[in-house]
Amino acid sequence: SASRKLVVRFASPIRFNVRAGRGNRSIELVLEGRGDSVKAAILEKAKAIPVAPVVAAPAAPMQTATDTAATAAALLASAQTAFDGGNYEAATESLNQLLNLPPNSASRKAQELAGLARLNAGDKVRAASEFGLFLKLYPEGEDSDRIRQLAASLPTIGATEPSQVKAAVETKSTTSGSVSMFYYGGKSDTRTQEFMDSALGGLPVLQSDTNLSNIDQKQLQTSVDLNWRFRDAEKDMRFVVRNSLTHDYLKGSNKERLSALYFDYRSLTLGGQLRVGRQSPNGGGVLYRFDGIQAGYMFAPKWKVNGVVGKPTDDLLDTRRTFYGLSVDAEALTKELSASVYMIEQVIDGETDRRGLGTEVRYFKGGFSASGQFDYDQILRAVNIAAIQSTWQITEATSLNAMLDRRSTPVLSLGNVLFFQDPNLAVPAKRIQELLGTTPIGTLREQVKGLTAYQNQFRVGGTTVLTQKWQMGADFSLTSVDEIAPVAVLLPNGQAATGNLWGVSAQLIGTNLYSSRDTNVFNISSLGGPSYHGALLSYNNLTSLGDKWQIEPSLKYYTQSGSAGDSSDIWTAGIRGIYRVRNQVSLESELTYEHAKTTAAPTINGPGAMATSSRMNYYLGVRVDF
Repeated sequence: SASRKLVVRFASPIRFNVRAGRGNRSIELVLEGRGDSVKAAILEKAKAIPVAPVVAAPAAPMQTATDTAATAAALLASAQTAFDGGNYEAATESLNQLLNLPPNSASRKAQELAGLARLNAGDKVRAASEFGLFLKLYPEGEDSDRIRQLAASLPTIGATEPSQVKAAVETKSTTSGSVSMFYYGGKSDTRTQEFMDSALGGLPVLQSDTNLSNIDQKQLQTSVDLNWRFRDAEKDMRFVVRNSLTHDYLKGSNKERLSALYFDYRSLTLGGQLRVGRQSPNGGGVLYRFDGIQAGYMFAPKWKVNGVVGKPTDDLLDTRRTFYGLSVDAEALTKELSASVYMIEQVIDGETDRRGLGTEVRYFKGGFSASGQFDYDQILRAVNIAAIQSTWQITEATSLNAMLDRRSTPVLSLGNVLFFQDPNLAVPAKRIQELLGTTPIGTLREQVKGLTAYQNQFRVGGTTVLTQKWQMGADFSLTSVDEIAPVAVLLPNGQAATGNLWGVSAQLIGTNLYSSRDTNVFNISSLGGPSYHGALLSYNNLTSLGDKWQIEPSLKYYTQSGSAGDSSDIWTAGIRGIYRVRNQVSLESELTYEHAKTTAAPTINGPGAMATSSRMNYYLGVRVDF
């Protein structure tokens, strides 16, 4: 859980960023400067780094509402197709992904379909749970009345006797999953103003020091997802494998990523559960994918104790990390309130890496729901996470959602100090024990606290149904990262705060406008910060053409101007298509084209240099579900 940053500095003040990251891990490349020095540096790195203008990092969060709506629509369509084809396991997987997104226009339908998928698969207990959650979130409406009637014939959640479980669950063994193979390709092309203004500007493009053209992506990715499940009146067992192999033809390397390999056992009569293997975190203060064991036991109605022990799957240099934790779940402290408390201890090279004490609280009443998390590190004596999010279904047609989040970035842990070392060291340390030879443990922990910033996020939004086919949504977001005070030797100049980065967006969502299954999302966004202002217009479409074809065209225009006089305009067009050869076999492809024009900030010698660039990405492949 660390961030790495490589900085190449030049003389003049222009900035080009490339960022990649997931969760609390990120890598950032920064090139500063312009003119011949920058061109020379980019040419040197062109074979390894895609050359294309990148929208300033603060712009990305402002696109979340549009991307969420488009992603939700695609997942709902995929789930509906799997449901219609009788593949309820695949439908449930897509619905789980959708319901993990922020609240959106597809959430209500997805929650209903999740219960129906469980019910059609013969799992009446979990169907009752899904329907119960639906009625808590959406107590009014025609669909609510329909689900209330269905739920009346199912086992009562929280009061299920063993005899009811036996009556509700049939003996059944199923195997499901998918195998896919996709090829990803991409090419970038950049032309500077110097080339376009020259006498050769009207001639065909040639490879030169003022024109960069490079194939920057050639990858073949093969993925396997396998689920075996056995259920009877007493137990529910699952075996899950998810693995992918990526061959990078440009680097000549192979990379395997085993994301899941576990066996899960649940006793339906005794209230126990055991999961062994490689798995993703699901609460209790665990923050990483890990190899290990987690177990739980319901020792009283609606009360459950859980334990976990494991090792993070991602390596942190040469360190050795393990963790163990304990948590207690109370499913109904009151009719509306449930909560969990946890303690987790993580060890790195024999020293305490992180000791988290925390709670997760959930509240449901009528059409209002809220959840919150608080995580405190007892060793570092600092808050890691303080967050709350809520949804309010005001009427059947209108809902509001809000989120307030403050967390350390990255998560506070002793191991982070390995990425902030004395630059005068001949050989940087790769283990905590190497640092302890010269620095006391207390000093290292103070350095971690001093070098870790806090990120603050606030978001509020809502959707309302205008007609049977149209919905409207809007949201406002505010993000900032606190300053880091100077730290001797390690960060002598500190790091300035970002200031408030804000965004306002509105969406118009149309469904089934010209067919039985189409979705249209129109978005307009305005965003800005202390040094820039931007605007985004976008359109995303999903159209099902019969039972075989699904087409998803999209168009985006982004413009940004900086306080120093720099500017950029980016057009992006894309189209994704899925052809279902059979119910279980589909061909999929996507093509995205981006054209950008950037102007650097003016200098005392005249206007800033201009450059145009284009980038094309595509993928194509096949997926087999079984």
